[in-house]
Amino acid sequence: MIRRNVIVLSLVGFVISLGFGAISPILPYYVVFLEGGIKELPEELGLIENASRYAVEYGLMMSAFMLTRALFARYFGSLSDRTGRKRLIVMGSAIYSILAYAYILSSSVYHLYLIRGLQGVASAMVWPVAEALLMDSVPSEMRGRSMAIYMTLTNLAMIGGPAIGVGIYKFGIRFLGLTNVEEALKFPFVGLAVISAFSIVLSLLLREDRIGMTREISDGSKSNVELSREARRSINTIYVMALANGFAMGFIAPIMSLYIMQFISSDPTAIAIVTTVSGLFGLAAAYPGGRLSDRLGRKPIILTAGVLSRIMTMLIPAARDLEGLTLISTLRSVAFNMYIPSFRALQADIAPRAIRGRVFGTVQAMFNVGAVLGPIVGGQLYKDFAPKTLSLGGVVLPGASLSFIASASIGLMSLLLFALFVEEPSSPQEQ
Repeated sequence: MIRRNVIVLSLVGFVISLGFGAISPILPYYVVFLEGGIKELPEELGLIENASRYAVEYGLMMSAFMLTRALFARYFGSLSDRTGRKRLIVMGSAIYSILAYAYILSSSVYHLYLIRGLQGVASAMVWPVAEALLMDSVPSEMRGRSMAIYMTLTNLAMIGGPAIGVGIYKFGIRFLGLTNVEEALKFPFVGLAVISAFSIVLSLLLREDRIGMTREISDGSKSNVELSREARRSINTIYVMALANGFAMGFIAPIMSLYIMQFISSDPTAIAIVTTVSGLFGLAAAYPGGRLSDRLGRKPIILTAGVLSRIMTMLIPAARDLEGLTLISTLRSVAFNMYIPSFRALQADIAPRAIRGRVFGTVQAMFNVGAVLGPIVGGQLYKDFAPKTLSLGGVVLPGASLSFIASASIGLMSLLLFALFVEEPSSPQEQ
């Protein structure tokens, strides 16, 4: 079951993320189009100088996804502890596939808000439950590397997805003659629909130790799990970190594409280049990072990679050309991809199997609560300050840097909490 579930879960994550990645470079243009900001193919415009005007609308679309995911992640995580994980993953994958077609039918940003909200529900059914099942399926000494394999394939899809999405977009223009901007921007969503269907078939191949789970539930172990004071404090601190990290991520995730459109290039190819190059290098760092955490411990890897990631986030606005932005984004991606597998493995080391779904679900719920608020605040901040310049102690900075500095600062404070209050167990939970 170990090898099968690691492979299948990694492939499910790959397929779903590939679909999301394929539409990610197109969505900001689609939002701007639906709001009337562009009336011709974007690559013909040079720069979209008013892109920051739509930061709030794009941020709200991201928040709609995070809100419903936050509301349902803990519920579905706990439900998977009681009823099993596989069926929820299958159902969530099916919902993803159905919603892919809704993008093609959308005609306003309000439709996008609704679609993203429903996708958040599907996401809550799949991601925390899949990670809990993955950790259930492997012994503690393999958790870091197994999570790294899972994250590597997921990130590979997110890396390659934008290039595929832009490729589909360009194919529609050059070979199918889609010169109408609406038709051209909607065409990549056809790719999302086709790709998403494969996740249902893959999820049906999962195996689950229902006998062990039934025994845990029937003898009341779920409700009577005893955690040490250190473990409870560590888990509660991780919840707070998740909230802070979600807020920090939300500050910049929806505006990164807008930053490229406004200050680097209006061509969607620029977004694909930054995402693909930085992601490929980050991808190469995931497995070594997870394996190092299995050998050396989780906490040193998490702290070192976490600090580097936040520093690179702070430096993003210093880049004023595609090469500089790609370099900074690459260093940030390498650090982030070493951080995440170690952090997920540490959660499993602390939380016993009977409550692991609930813990993973709560972590994602807290992250998404922060990610609901982050895009709204960060989008408004970017909208107000991106056209301006700032003077701090005689140093002149672009106004866009404020959002990135705020995000990095919040992330660094969360790492301080981690260093002080999270204790890595000497005997990780095996079940």
